[in-house]
Amino acid sequence: MRARALSVFLLAFCPLLFSQQAPPISTASLPSAASIEVPTGPGPGFAFTKIDNDLLDEANAVDALYEKKGLVMHDPALQAFLDTVGKRVIANRPIPENVTFRFRAVRDPMVNAFALPNGSIYVTTGLLALLENEAELAGVLGHETSHVFERHTYLENRSVRKKALTINILEIAASAAPMGSNLSAGVQLFGASVQLAAMIGSDIIVATIYGYSREMEHQADSDGLAAMTAASYDSSAMARSFELLDHDSTLEYEPIEGFYRDHPKLSDRREFATQFASTHKAGTFVTGDTKTYMDNVSAAICYEIGADLSSRRERTAVERSARLSAMFPDNPKYKILLADSYRSLGSKTKTPTDEERTRHGQSEHRKEYFRMTPDEEQKKLQENPEGQSALRDNEAMAEQLYKSVIQSNPNYAAAHSGLGFLFEQEGKYNEAAIEYQTYLQMESGTSMDHLRIQRRLATVQKLAGAPLHTP
Repeated sequence: MRARALSVFLLAFCPLLFSQQAPPISTASLPSAASIEVPTGPGPGFAFTKIDNDLLDEANAVDALYEKKGLVMHDPALQAFLDTVGKRVIANRPIPENVTFRFRAVRDPMVNAFALPNGSIYVTTGLLALLENEAELAGVLGHETSHVFERHTYLENRSVRKKALTINILEIAASAAPMGSNLSAGVQLFGASVQLAAMIGSDIIVATIYGYSREMEHQADSDGLAAMTAASYDSSAMARSFELLDHDSTLEYEPIEGFYRDHPKLSDRREFATQFASTHKAGTFVTGDTKTYMDNVSAAICYEIGADLSSRRERTAVERSARLSAMFPDNPKYKILLADSYRSLGSKTKTPTDEERTRHGQSEHRKEYFRMTPDEEQKKLQENPEGQSALRDNEAMAEQLYKSVIQSNPNYAAAHSGLGFLFEQEGKYNEAAIEYQTYLQMESGTSMDHLRIQRRLATVQKLAGAPLHTP
């Protein structure tokens, strides 16, 4: 990525800009469930200026760049689901000038969602993989579309242009992994949506990916709750999504945190959403079951598991793939993803240790994330009994899963290659060679992994002292 000086009014990270707290929660001031009114923004009082038009151009440029770099997912089932929920949340509200609502899944493990002022709503694969049902997604889309209806990006841009506090966006970009030149070729990057937006120098666009002022975020929560309730979604689902975010944030260190992690505090947002839901419940409401939701977003979850494994987030990969496999136990692909996740977990425990949960432990984890390679981290973990025990348990679970797929689907080639990787990792080179050979015989040169497995076979045969015979 070509570096350039880029200063940004990073509102979510500059608390001094926002000395006022979110308005106090008062259920008495909330609209009744019988005739809930969904706000539609500042209305005709908002007039476009040259500054606003420039910002609109930048938003369109971000859209184009995301598409060019392959960041936007184009899975038909996933896209249809996003469109259906998004349109239901918008309902018949008048669409603001220069807005075309588009709902998109973006390839990014960062748990986040954000809105561009032109109406493009992005939900990361990280967030899609975390949510449990349609109503929770409706809450996210209700919140993000509210930013567009209320013209928050334009208003924030006008406001911060008058302020002196800035922060260099390169400090944020540097905390993520290096940017690849072609994300569509399989480069999976934590915080990719932030880094790509930074590439074109749209300061306020980058800033608002992290979140707006507390007042604007509170308004978006309130408007979003009203919108999802008016669309007959279960409004308590928004509070549940905050619980999921709170629990998920303890799994492992994240190099970048967006608004959906801590802006404002999740506990405050959960309290507000809970009180709203207690006084606003439609007679008939939709929550949606978890199985249907996961089926619709499975493409995003599968991508996310691979991205998590590439981003040193093995615990998250185990959690995501375990949910998917448990919900669809007869799908061998999902069971292989779970096996791959356990194999990659290696000497890490499935959940953080008590020490890792302490302030000191979190600090050490943060240092090691940037100081150590994955192999170095694994070697260090293997120096203590807890890491050695975790390695045995994780490898045993991975082997069990691979073999269970082979037992029920003997011709499922990916199970053999995965088992080969596991045996090679364990130093069982003869067993690894057998699994690699089986895979190559099944695929007959048709797999994209064929050449890679041929090379692995040659390596393990050499290590085992066996004759080099490659199918």
